[in-house]
Amino acid sequence: MTPRERFEGALKSEAVDHPPIMYQHLGAANSILGATGLSIRQGMEDPEAFARIAIAAQRVTGFDNVMAGWGDLLVEAHAHGTSWRWPERDYYPRVERYAIASLSELDRVRPVDPLKDEGWSVPLRAAGLMQESVGKELPVLGCITGPMMMAGEVMGYESLLIATWTDPDLVQGLMDVMVQSSAAYGERLAQMGVGHVFIEDGSCGLDTNSVEGLERFDLGNLSKVLSSFTSQGLGSIVHNCSSDPYLDGYLAMRPVALHFTPRREDRASSYEKFRGRTTVIGGIDHMFLLFQGTPEEVVMEVDAMHGDWGEGAGFMIAPGCEMPFKTPLGNIVALREAVQGWKA
Repeated sequence: MTPRERFEGALKSEAVDHPPIMYQHLGAANSILGATGLSIRQGMEDPEAFARIAIAAQRVTGFDNVMAGWGDLLVEAHAHGTSWRWPERDYYPRVERYAIASLSELDRVRPVDPLKDEGWSVPLRAAGLMQESVGKELPVLGCITGPMMMAGEVMGYESLLIATWTDPDLVQGLMDVMVQSSAAYGERLAQMGVGHVFIEDGSCGLDTNSVEGLERFDLGNLSKVLSSFTSQGLGSIVHNCSSDPYLDGYLAMRPVALHFTPRREDRASSYEKFRGRTTVIGGIDHMFLLFQGTPEEVVMEVDAMHGDWGEGAGFMIAPGCEMPFKTPLGNIVALREAVQGWKA
């Protein structure tokens, strides 16, 4: 069974030989960049360099997909007017100035065609290159931040949250722009033959917002994006890496897969909540276990995740979010081999 067959089978809740392992963002980048001789900045400025780095990530880790998007959260916001600066060391750009200081400047933010933007077009074009070169072997995932996260990087997340209370209608006006640009991204991605898109929705957390606020502004607009993607033939994989994710909000949304890392004591019940409704992508701790633990500890955690899921199709595994820059390859190999030894 090829990685593509395994990955797509799991998304359809079909029986596969073992659960796929999803690679997202640019985790363990120290090893991957070293293997290519390229920098993050080169990748974010050149689609061919981006594709080379993303494909190298799959070759180094042995995971079951390639992703046309990394852990940078500013590409879409930069396309809408947020300016960035590059750090001295090789890492993602950082905000220099938000596109707008307040919603009184809302008319300055316009919908964007990603393919026509100098920055956003890079990962998009890289997706097309990877689809052409490795798409028959590996699933190629697009990548985008959800509307709430996107808007937060356009005006600053704290300012956005305050505005949801003081100027909710103007906030929705900003969200409408983010949704339109996201829909354009999905249309372009589908034209390139890519079948699935990974959506970063880490803003959907009860640690930062109320249920009412999440339902209205985060999930309400995310659902519009999912509907648009579905109309383009794209399957949506929703990722939530917040410390207290609002998982119940996804029950009615039905993405093709939901990626989250529940607390260990809640893991079995959280898995069961979505079993049969959507493919569950169980996150394994990336900040401490994969980064600072031992291969033996990684294997033990995979076994525990296996026990909490139990039998049946519709399950995948991935790091909880982007693996730290210097994550030991030994731990990544241990994760891959432990999962490959698990018969689904």
